[in-house]
Amino acid sequence: MSEKVEDRIIELEERLASTKVNKATQKSINFIKAQLAKLREDLIRIASSKKGGGSGFGIKKTGDAQVAFIGFPSVGKSSLLNLLTEGNTHSKVAAYDFTTVTAIPGMMNIEDAKIQLIDLPGIILGAAAGKGRGKQVLAAVRSAELVLIIICFRSDGKINLSDLKTIRMELNNAGIRLNTRPPSIVIKERTRGGIHFTYKGRQLMDADEVKSLMNELKIRNAGVYFAEPDITPDQLIDYVFRNRIYTREFVVINKSDLMKEKIPDTVITKAIGHEHWVMISVKTEENIKTLKHNIFTELNLIRVFLKPPRKEAHMDEPIILHRGDTIEKLCRKIHKRFISDYRYSLVWGKSAKHPGQKFDNLDHVIEDGDIISIYLKR
Repeated sequence: MSEKVEDRIIELEERLASTKVNKATQKSINFIKAQLAKLREDLIRIASSKKGGGSGFGIKKTGDAQVAFIGFPSVGKSSLLNLLTEGNTHSKVAAYDFTTVTAIPGMMNIEDAKIQLIDLPGIILGAAAGKGRGKQVLAAVRSAELVLIIICFRSDGKINLSDLKTIRMELNNAGIRLNTRPPSIVIKERTRGGIHFTYKGRQLMDADEVKSLMNELKIRNAGVYFAEPDITPDQLIDYVFRNRIYTREFVVINKSDLMKEKIPDTVITKAIGHEHWVMISVKTEENIKTLKHNIFTELNLIRVFLKPPRKEAHMDEPIILHRGDTIEKLCRKIHKRFISDYRYSLVWGKSAKHPGQKFDNLDHVIEDGDIISIYLKR
């Protein structure tokens, strides 16, 4: 069954690659993209229903955040995990492919935060279709807050950037969207009336294209509103499927000790497509401290400090939250009773207009370094 679906995907991908993009062919292109999206969903469902399932490796999420290591075999993931966790893991290290055959968790302590790192088996072509241990690898990636894509220098001194392109393709085919956010789209299905399209700003698709694509996605009657400009057909397809995972990538280039000629940062940034990368050497431990700091900042973590009423603040015991979190999130992290019995908070720090500002509601957004006293009902 899966072989037939894969053959059909290959056929449609070839058709898509050979179709010239213009106004006359846009509906045909959108049709092919919708078909591909449905087939890839079918493929993941088939892979997940096979023996072994597709729910990852049964790793319990612990710590303040979870980061997944993903890369081709023998790029140095296991060695890097052992180094970052200071040896508090049992990830095997050897000079041959597929050393890691299951997910290996480890805990990294950095800037008062406990970050769970997961070394995943080396990804292979076809992982999105469940080949190798692809379905478990990609399921684990879907639960992570940050994806570290590990690539490395080859023996000839050049960076193997083709691996990065392949890994991104595999993740995209599995419904994982890197370094982007969900599109601002509203769809309200109705019982009749066809497709009614409204939008804000300039759009790439007209009403006929939206209607045709929605019909292909088996939605015949609905109000469709694009709340931001330049919504693409791919974004509309993603929204309709509603099971995409939006997360961030950080690229780690290992084995810099094999580099023969200095490569300008601007050249690497252009090749990768963004500035979120670091070059390291596990062998020489070059830039390992920099990588640790990068992981902390990429996760948008903040530290806040509790001050018991009428007592000194616990400055040596920060609570780790994410940027944008509110007092409610802080209370939930302490204990659910802090929600039901909440009276008010006093806040000192960046988020307060003045020292000890009082907040009766739980929706106040706190910032890094804030000191907070929480008062409960008696």
